[in-house]
Amino acid sequence: MTIYMYVALLGWASMAYGYSRRKVRASHVPFMVFGMVLDLLLVLYLEFTRDAIGTALEFRLSVLQQIHILFSASALVLYFPTFFYGLKLVRRTATPEQRRLHIKIATTALILRTLGLLFMFSMWKD
Repeated sequence: MTIYMYVALLGWASMAYGYSRRKVRASHVPFMVFGMVLDLLLVLYLEFTRDAIGTALEFRLSVLQQIHILFSASALVLYFPTFFYGLKLVRRTATPEQRRLHIKIATTALILRTLGLLFMFSMWKD
């Protein structure tokens, strides 16, 4: 595995643990934020050092690699409304509807990130 895969795995593990602690705000929030920020920083790093977006848009990658990019990019997009509604929950200004949205969006993001993680191994080169 590459160092990038280890970083992605650490981010996913942090979010998986944070999700398991969703009823305990004191641990849920920091683990989820750490995992999402780590994912975002990894993508930014890969973009600036490897032109990750340009490579993805050239469609030279295998189908499995493209699926990895689709799931992972979709999860990253969902992190923004997850952060937004999560912050409202932390500040205790969220409505019940915003809480429901946070749960739906965040759960979808975690599922997509998990699928992206599984397909990440198609990027592994010896």
